[in-house]
Parts: sequence; structure tokens; C-alpha cells
Amino acid sequence: MADDIASSLSALMPKGYLRAAVNLANIALVQLDPKTGAFGGVSPQLARDFAERLGCRVEFVAYPSAASILDRVDRDEWDIAFLAADPAREDRLLFSPAYALIEGTLVVRDGTPYRTIRDVDVEGVEICVTRNAAYDLYLSRHLAHAKIVHSSTPGEALEQLVEGRHHAAAGVRQALERFAGERKGFRVLADPFLIIRQTIAVSRSHPAAGLLVHEFVEEALQKGFSENVVRDAQRNGVALRN
Repeated sequence: MADDIASSLSALMPKGYLRAAVNLANIALVQLDPKTGAFGGVSPQLARDFAERLGCRVEFVAYPSAASILDRVDRDEWDIAFLAADPAREDRLLFSPAYALIEGTLVVRDGTPYRTIRDVDVEGVEICVTRNAAYDLYLSRHLAHAKIVHSSTPGEALEQLVEGRHHAAAGVRQALERFAGERKGFRVLADPFLIIRQTIAVSRSHPAAGLLVHEFVEEALQKGFSENVVRDAQRNGVALRN
């Protein structure tokens, strides 16, 4: 039994400590203090809780988008990654149960007639979307008429919208609402087109590591999240699963 545990830990964190990949574009779950360099939010708090359970330290590896995390699955840069579960990612990743649910929606200009995703899904409409984000994968499967235009980061998508190059931009509600609050002339659609299941992922090549992550999240769902996780979820309007 001891050998099995040691083998699982070695598969999970070959460096002897936990490297956690976080997506800086997902401000609902990750916040970086530019002055101190400290990471806050639900995902970093979960990483700290997991590292404490494992009896090791955690080191955060920050990326500008989910796509940049996915690009490095096989480069030994991270051990766990905080990513949304999606069928298109299952060939490379193993996902824990979802620990939180966040909304994917659209931001549009004031004065446009768009109220729901159905209003936007018409010929001639362009939606700027961050490549390989969970909402990109979903929209790519479900849009029938509107055209998807890809950006490298959520910030780039919003800038293209400001420049008048497209009709809407997709993203996580919290980030879009912050943008619309800072820029006059834009509004966020009230209805989400996607409920995004946030998980902890590991490389599919490490099933033993995936089991450890699965057990950690499952236990948190059953017994309750730590006070730090709950506090950050409430602060950022994140719905934790229970």
C-alpha cells in the first residue's frame, strides 16, 4: 500500500512539490496582485489546500489563457491545471469532478437588438472568442450561422470589439461585467449560453495522479470547502458545487 501511495505521489508531482497551472484570464477564479505577486481566488486556494493535504509546497505557474496551458500538457511545466472540463479536451486530460460553476456569456454594444445567443446566431454576425477557451469549444459545436473569429486572449477579444471589428465577444461573466463597467457603450447579456464546469485537470498519461485529484475534490464536495475557498467564492460571485 505504501508503495502504491508513493508511486501515485511521484506521478502527480515528479519534482517533489506541486506545480499548479492557473489561467490569468479567468478573473472569476484567479487574481494576481501586481504589487506583491501573490495569487488569490478560488483556484489558488484550492491548490494550497491540496498541497497541504499532500504535505508539500505549491508553486503557481501562470498562463495568459487556457490554450497556453493546454499547449504545454506534455512539456513538464505543471502537474495540475485549473481548467474547464470539455469533451474536446478529454483526449489529453483527466478531469476531477467540477468544484465550481461559472457562466459563459456575451458582451455587445448598447443599442444592438441582441438579448440571447439565438439573437446573435444569425448570418453576418461575428463573435470574437479566445481560441480553445471552454466557451470557444462550445460555440464551435453549437453555432449554426454566426461566425467565430479567434483571439489569443480574452483581452484581445474585447479590444477587437472596442475597435468595432466584430459584433460581440464571448467570455466569463465576471470578466465581461468588469469590462462593461469600465467602458461606456457596452452591456453583458443576462442569459448565459453555457454553464462552465471548472475542474482540476492532469495529463491523461498520469491516471494515478488523476485519482489523487479526483479524491481530493470529491472529499471537498462531500465535507465542504475550506473557509478560504468559500470566502473567495463569495467575493467573486462564484458558485461552488455542493
